[in-house]
Amino acid sequence: MHVHRATMALNAKCLGVQMTGQLETDDGQTSTNTVDEGELIDEIERIVRQTKKAYGYQHLSAIGTGLRVRYPDFSPKQYGYKKLLDLIEAHPDRFKIKWSAPAHKGKSHVWVRLATEPKRKEGYATSSPDKAKPKQKPRLMMAQEFARLCEWLEGPKGCNFRTDPNSPDGMTWTCDGSLRKTKQWLRRRPFLSIDGNVKQIKHLDGYCDCEVLFNAVGDWPQD
Repeated sequence: MHVHRATMALNAKCLGVQMTGQLETDDGQTSTNTVDEGELIDEIERIVRQTKKAYGYQHLSAIGTGLRVRYPDFSPKQYGYKKLLDLIEAHPDRFKIKWSAPAHKGKSHVWVRLATEPKRKEGYATSSPDKAKPKQKPRLMMAQEFARLCEWLEGPKGCNFRTDPNSPDGMTWTCDGSLRKTKQWLRRRPFLSIDGNVKQIKHLDGYCDCEVLFNAVGDWPQD
């Protein structure tokens, strides 16, 4: 049975299970070939703007095709989402979604349009996203985004929670005593405020990456 590691770590703390931390001595930087989520969202907007459909709706499948043309190795799982639709739904400030009944037996169709543009039958006034898109102020994480941060921090690119080889009933992890990994995750999402989110995390007694999991999980403001 799969147990979420943040929950397991939190329960271990509450129950007094032995868990040991380990200092990280290298720079810990992780190389990746994926673009940051902010750039990906901008590319989705560009694809939506290319639609010829009324009221500016673009079919979800066309968005997926366009992303794979631009980024051949693209997968929503690289960003913590199970499906492309989940990724788009996480940005209601940028996109609106509607479902239409299938013309024939099968799955319903999913359509996406820009939330930042007025709804016009002829589509968008301009094909240039730079001219039409207002500059958006970086914001605090929503509850689902904070959950994805925690999941990332638990994994091998974050604090790497794992069974302690010297204590089968305990766990060990890697933390350098700072919020470096948390800031690294936020930096790849320019629509999220680094300073604002770090301030909120510290308000919840999260002064280093592992404390985000031990102290802030369960207390992040709900949407």
